[in-house]
Amino acid sequence: MAVLAAVEPFGVAAPARVVMDVRGLVERVKAVGGAAGDWSPVERREVLAALDAAVGALTVVRGEVLLAERDSGTWRASGDPSFEAWRGRTSRSGARAVLTQVRQADAATRLPALGEAAREGAVTVDHMEALGRVVAGASGAVKDALATPERQAQLLETARRVDAGTFARAAAQLAAELDPLAHERGHQAQRAARFLTLADTPEGTRIKGLVDRMAGHRLRLALEAVSPRPGKDDDRSHEQRRADALDTIAEKILALPETGSGAAVRPHVSFLMDAGTWAGLRALRATGEADGSDAASFAPVTLEDGTPVPISEVARALCDCDLTRVVMDADTMPLDIGRTQRTYTGVQRRAVIARDRGCSWPDCGAEARWGEVHHIRWWERDNGPTSLTNGVLLCVFHHHEVHRRDLTITRQPGPPGPGRRPRYTFHDQRGRPIATPTRAAPGLADDGDGGAGAPMPDAAGQPPDLFTVQ
Repeated sequence: MAVLAAVEPFGVAAPARVVMDVRGLVERVKAVGGAAGDWSPVERREVLAALDAAVGALTVVRGEVLLAERDSGTWRASGDPSFEAWRGRTSRSGARAVLTQVRQADAATRLPALGEAAREGAVTVDHMEALGRVVAGASGAVKDALATPERQAQLLETARRVDAGTFARAAAQLAAELDPLAHERGHQAQRAARFLTLADTPEGTRIKGLVDRMAGHRLRLALEAVSPRPGKDDDRSHEQRRADALDTIAEKILALPETGSGAAVRPHVSFLMDAGTWAGLRALRATGEADGSDAASFAPVTLEDGTPVPISEVARALCDCDLTRVVMDADTMPLDIGRTQRTYTGVQRRAVIARDRGCSWPDCGAEARWGEVHHIRWWERDNGPTSLTNGVLLCVFHHHEVHRRDLTITRQPGPPGPGRRPRYTFHDQRGRPIATPTRAAPGLADDGDGGAGAPMPDAAGQPPDLFTVQ
């Protein structure tokens, strides 16, 4: 058995020779330094292919040594609870990484044709990692079936054609085909282990859980559906965008007419505030960002359980969320339950969606069905009407940004026409532009003058106001 061409067959001195050859190879490769930038593309690709093959061969040999060490039992003298714990500690790679390595080694041993292909560089380490997960979770009958020459040949042919992710799914499909009852038992085991916890902490609400693969797939699709390709101004991390997507889904579910709570009314968000806070919020003007810097003199708005609500969230909710506003006097008597005309009606919302067709923030790709209608002249701050001309469609993230940063929005004029939509400019309180488009909205024609199609103006030159609520 050879690790590299320079390694002689194992004998009495083979381990020392392996160590010497591997160390020599590492030293020679390290000597490359930063020279790779001076190589031609063909040379770089040749080196990459050689390195990939070497990594595959070394991984297989390491796996064989790992299994031999595990089976010897000598590691038990260290006092570690498991081989993975011992190896993770001594290698400093951690028990989880060692578990992956052992799974790869087991798969290469049980399916020697795949192991040999990995040694020769025909199958990547990532393919073997995927195979290791499938083999580790398979029943004894499935493991025996996968070990037959026919099934190994089938797996090897697939591994040569597709990437590791696709290969993992193909191997899982084969295992399910060989023993569908075992696959169902595995699914039920996943279902039995499912849980979800939400813990409110000073840093925020921590979410922890485990769901079965099917539920996870549905959740991933739902999160992707409300996480469009970010615009150039969107500096959120992937994890932050996913968290915002989960919040969007929750808000939309609560807003559905059919969503029930078991009571006479469907669940909704209630913000509680005293009379002074209500007056202060109404008087709050654009002297800075809407982050609460001007609201230090009055009591915080809270949820029903007493949790304080950030001012930017209050501003956004007052604009277009299903909200029960409960203003209390000193004797906790309701003073103002709010105006039901605050939110845009179904026909108004449809009209805004038909006009804007998606989030109006430049270069944001959020689809219309996940949008919220924002009052350009704010409902509470500016006494803006709930009208078609005063509405603009924004995704949840950019709606929050408009309120957090206290932005002003202007709809740009443009000639009407099919396939065109309005464009909007966003400015801060100093009049500085916040976002400017770098590309036309997908599938929509440009006006040619920097604007886009707006509603046909009336005789006085004003856009039609078809759905005003007084």
